[in-house]
Amino acid sequence: MNKLIDKYTQSILETEYNAYRNYYITRFNTKKNTGLPIRLPNPPEDVTENIAKFIIINHDNDPSCKWAKSIQLSGDLYSDKYTIEMPPEVKAFTSDGPSSFGPKKKFGVLYFLDMRNWLNNRFILWKVIVSSDSVEWHNIKMNKTETNEEQCKQKRRPHISWDNIYSQLPDKSIKVYDGTFEDIFIQQPTSLVAVQ
Repeated sequence: MNKLIDKYTQSILETEYNAYRNYYITRFNTKKNTGLPIRLPNPPEDVTENIAKFIIINHDNDPSCKWAKSIQLSGDLYSDKYTIEMPPEVKAFTSDGPSSFGPKKKFGVLYFLDMRNWLNNRFILWKVIVSSDSVEWHNIKMNKTETNEEQCKQKRRPHISWDNIYSQLPDKSIKVYDGTFEDIFIQQPTSLVAVQ
């Protein structure tokens, strides 16, 4: 069990999230009003990983969850439920585009933070109960002809969208949270209910 204190608090997340949101909206409005080809910024990893962390603590009954970088570990999150070598992995997405995975990336469970409707203050966190070593993850189709394992053996970085993962692994996917940014900090009863 890791005894280090995670200094990335609710207050820090609120500050960083609001700073990102304001910056994004400013750039979005400039782009919209001028027609300039301004690229909109992706959410910072510390924001997305800590949103997931607070949801996992308060809605997935895992008070041991910490932001790995805050406690001097590599990876996204730390949890007593998984080994340091196979930690929880977080993928956040704001569009229907694919997430990518390192061919040698190890994880004990996957969390997908759906931020496609984040500007309307709606966040969904999915827990996919597979590990990087599981048969299900090795055999998931990354495209029409190749599995994840085949692409990893070619030392390629597999890309796949959340919708394609869910369509192949619906029985391994649990909706942990569907709500507002503010409610991620409110602790829920300990029972985890699958919501389809």
